[in-house]
Amino acid sequence: MNFTTTFLLLLGGVMLFMIIEGYRSYRNNKTEQDFFVAGRRVGAWLGGASISATQMSAGTFVGTVGIHYLTGASFIWGWLGIWTAFLLAAFVIAPRLRRYAHERNALTFPDFIADRFGSKAARGLVSVLLVLSYLVFMSAQYQAGGIILETVFGIPFIWGAVILMVLVVAYTVVGGMTAVVRTDFLQQIAMALGVAVALPLLISHAGGMSSLAVSLPTVAPEFIGWSMGWNDMLGFWLGMGFAAMCAPYLLLRFYMMPDDKTCRRASGVALLFVLLIGICICIAGMTMRVLYPTLSVSDAASTILASEVLPPIVGALLMTAVVLAVVSTVDSVLLVAGPAISYDLYYSLLRPDTPEHTRTRINRIVTLVIGALPLLITLQELDIVQFVVLSYAGLLASTITAPVLLGLYWRRATKVGAMVSMISGFLTCLVWYLIGGPFVDPAVPGVAAGFIGMIVGSMLSRPMSDDQLTLFFTPRRSPQTPEASLESVR
Repeated sequence: MNFTTTFLLLLGGVMLFMIIEGYRSYRNNKTEQDFFVAGRRVGAWLGGASISATQMSAGTFVGTVGIHYLTGASFIWGWLGIWTAFLLAAFVIAPRLRRYAHERNALTFPDFIADRFGSKAARGLVSVLLVLSYLVFMSAQYQAGGIILETVFGIPFIWGAVILMVLVVAYTVVGGMTAVVRTDFLQQIAMALGVAVALPLLISHAGGMSSLAVSLPTVAPEFIGWSMGWNDMLGFWLGMGFAAMCAPYLLLRFYMMPDDKTCRRASGVALLFVLLIGICICIAGMTMRVLYPTLSVSDAASTILASEVLPPIVGALLMTAVVLAVVSTVDSVLLVAGPAISYDLYYSLLRPDTPEHTRTRINRIVTLVIGALPLLITLQELDIVQFVVLSYAGLLASTITAPVLLGLYWRRATKVGAMVSMISGFLTCLVWYLIGGPFVDPAVPGVAAGFIGMIVGSMLSRPMSDDQLTLFFTPRRSPQTPEASLESVR
């Protein structure tokens, strides 16, 4: 069979599995806790694979390959922010956040903001800002999916994006977080297997490592050295690093785990997958520059690699991994953005007397709408996918890094400080993007403004009472862990 047929069959089989898993999870989900946090029974391998699969988006398999194609080896150092973020999340954020979530039965990230700062207004603000940031992020994922299906099957760009949107929204709305983490595990294995098998074949096709050692320096003097400015790299570290460490869709994974040990092990599993795939993608992007030096669209490098360079079965596996990277990210984002409106705005702030079965139905409807809205941005066919992802990461990091870190470790942080931090961080980063990012990457002033806003706003406002802070700053025993687990290997 040729590449197109093999890819179609493989992708169709995976999509069928996801739909079946969504229905299976739907039948097993009994409560909101099952839908939002998978019953808090997720083990280390399942949770770690879900963390890394969620982090690896279209920006990884399409955009990052394209950046390595354009700039060479130096962008691999940009991954350092993500690698460091996973370790910090495991040892700095996860222990306190997980214990809080279990004790208060927290289901969403705005739950943490509202409980820590004792403010409904803070809950509403962070919910709105999260939805705005994630609409941009999801548009980049749909854009990548549209590019892939257009390149491989000749499907018009927007219809390719619609197909992916319908698939991911369908099983996410039906199966909730239980379906998401289970499918994430399969998706992460497919991603790792795809790049691990494809890379040796790609290198062999290019004449082997010795041939590449001769060819790569001829692309440009800095191609195998350092081509990124420190300003760009610092912005990537701050944007992607803080976004990876504090991103709500990643922090929710810690809500789902039964104990601190599982959180640490899961972060190690995630780091293992990210290291493997990051290194392979770097080499693949550079090798494609040698084989195809004049691509007009660098984002197409991964698609051409799969369809024209690799054997059909390997190429189909790699391209399926790319599509799954899009799907695994969008499903997790939907389970933050949808509840931010249905649970945190509608139920928590407007209609607290809404019964649980009604809340679940409303959440599914809202998640469906949120999943479709980014298509309006996708129609604009914005910049290189990874640059769109970086824009989202900068906005997210600027908005929530200070409230998360200072909220967990600084008793003096107040609701006024949190409000000022989120507004100043988000607006500073957004304005910096709009004026062209002079001098430094927008993530740098955005994150700085968030911390300054938190400190200044907190020092100028009344301290929170000890009763409000007891949950977060008094050592407590971890709750008894559930015996049941979503995986047998812990």
